[in-house]
Amino acid sequence: MDPKLETALNFLKRGDFETAKSVLKSWVESSPNNSLAKFHYGMCLSQIGDLIEAEVQLHECVVLNESMVQAWIGLGVLYARKKDKAKAEFHFSKALELDETDVNAKRNLASIYTGSQKYDKALNLYSTLPESALADPMTLYALGICYLYTENLQKAGEIFKKLEAIGIPESIKKEFSGLKDLLEEKRIESKGIWTFLEDSGFD
Repeated sequence: MDPKLETALNFLKRGDFETAKSVLKSWVESSPNNSLAKFHYGMCLSQIGDLIEAEVQLHECVVLNESMVQAWIGLGVLYARKKDKAKAEFHFSKALELDETDVNAKRNLASIYTGSQKYDKALNLYSTLPESALADPMTLYALGICYLYTENLQKAGEIFKKLEAIGIPESIKKEFSGLKDLLEEKRIESKGIWTFLEDSGFD
């Protein structure tokens, strides 16, 4: 490992992003054709919210080394943060072209498909992920949405129960409540009024 990268990582572990940024910037300036240096500098910039310069560094990285899968994913994440779904989809798809097994690329692209209402495409990707990659709250949330809007109400209910068991992030509590209401409405619609008449004892 390059000493400058090791130094930067130590600062990152301590949460000192500004010093890490300075170290990585120095590395890029001393090695302008080093794709790895540009990758780490770009990812650091993206993490601290400097998306404009992060985009520049990550683009230069893939120009220098087109096969660097993580740089394509990094660009996809950057565009997702900028709410540019089309560019995010392109870059995650490119990452999967280079490595069709990459879990992060699959999960991120599935999330973009979910946000673009391409639920069947998202479910196809989610179906190829290991269980361990489907355990975090935001992935479960997206997966539940896909099942809900493709009318697989039983699976949607199962996923929502899993999400409730591990804890719903504060940022999606309101939306999740709305989705649970929608799920219940869809269940009622799918059963029909006659089910409720039977349950009430009407012959």
